[in-house]
Amino acid sequence: FRSLKLAPWLKQQQLCCRQALCNAPASGPLDVAMFPCCASEPPPEAEPVSVVEEGRSASRTIVEKSFQAKLEEAFQSEFPFNAVDTSTYDFDKDKCTLQAEGLANAKNVAELLKEDSTLCVKILGFTGPGTEKDDGARLLRLALERSRAFRAVLAEAGCVNKVAAKGLGHADGKGPRCEISLCTAEEADAVEKEALELEAAAKKPKTSLDGPRTFEIEGERTSKDSFGMVFDCADGELPVLKTIQAGGIVDAWNTNAPPEKRVAVGMALTSVNGMSYVGKEMIAKLNMLGFWKLTFEVPKVVRLKKSDTDKFGLDLEGGARRKALLVKSASGQAADAGLKPGDRIVEVNGKAGSSEDMLKNLLATEGEVAL
Repeated sequence: FRSLKLAPWLKQQQLCCRQALCNAPASGPLDVAMFPCCASEPPPEAEPVSVVEEGRSASRTIVEKSFQAKLEEAFQSEFPFNAVDTSTYDFDKDKCTLQAEGLANAKNVAELLKEDSTLCVKILGFTGPGTEKDDGARLLRLALERSRAFRAVLAEAGCVNKVAAKGLGHADGKGPRCEISLCTAEEADAVEKEALELEAAAKKPKTSLDGPRTFEIEGERTSKDSFGMVFDCADGELPVLKTIQAGGIVDAWNTNAPPEKRVAVGMALTSVNGMSYVGKEMIAKLNMLGFWKLTFEVPKVVRLKKSDTDKFGLDLEGGARRKALLVKSASGQAADAGLKPGDRIVEVNGKAGSSEDMLKNLLATEGEVAL
């Protein structure tokens, strides 16, 4: 009786039985005739059948598996996709396709959803780890393609429910697939909006001078482990690493990692398990246990020349506890070099430190400065 559709019927049975027991004699056997509810209409989605029990013939109602149970069972099915070469996948020409098992299971879900068109669902797409050439944004796009391919199968089967599709990239080690679950209409709208924003960010070309480049680190975390990182969220958008604590996960990672994959102060955390968040929300995601994957962005280098007429063309903001200078505005050569409001300067002439120290270093520089 897991289906919510049975709740009113069950309530009626409870009230009838309670009243019947109150009216029953203080002693003597109880008879089915004392319980008129037993002879009432059967519960929803059930057929009355005749059975023989202990030598007596009685009319009983056998309840088939509820709609809710069928739906939950269908959602737990496997929805595997055919693997693709992520490094060469063409988003304009190539298509994501479900394996035969996944296609059959998706069509079964569609048939169940057609029984109640008011239900809303969300589909999450996943990829494998990809190759060295793949970045988190590319895997997110591929995962989104898979979730939308799943949604297309439901629509082709006649499903008219509200279905939100979102890609999570390589968020675990279970391979390319999709997962589906019920959600509210509001949650479906929010998921769809976030998916569109991530897709737009993934498609946006990166324009930089000497970078930036990104790299990923991954591993397993237990409740006893700490990442050992302290971040600066000066602009409220992107967490910039300002301290790596000894004995933490990241400190241990750096011990054995090649130089190009070592995490350093000044790098920005751009995604957690393939998903990007804003400021402190990103940091909160580091409380996860089990498999994790973090994407870091290495700062680009911008070179400017100080002159009498153009003092670098920057309006900067610091703070007592900040490890970066926040760019409030950029003009002249700074704007031409690609600097813009919201950028953060984490080193001046190769030296990091507090925002006050970096500002002093910048103002004392004559000629060319490397930011």
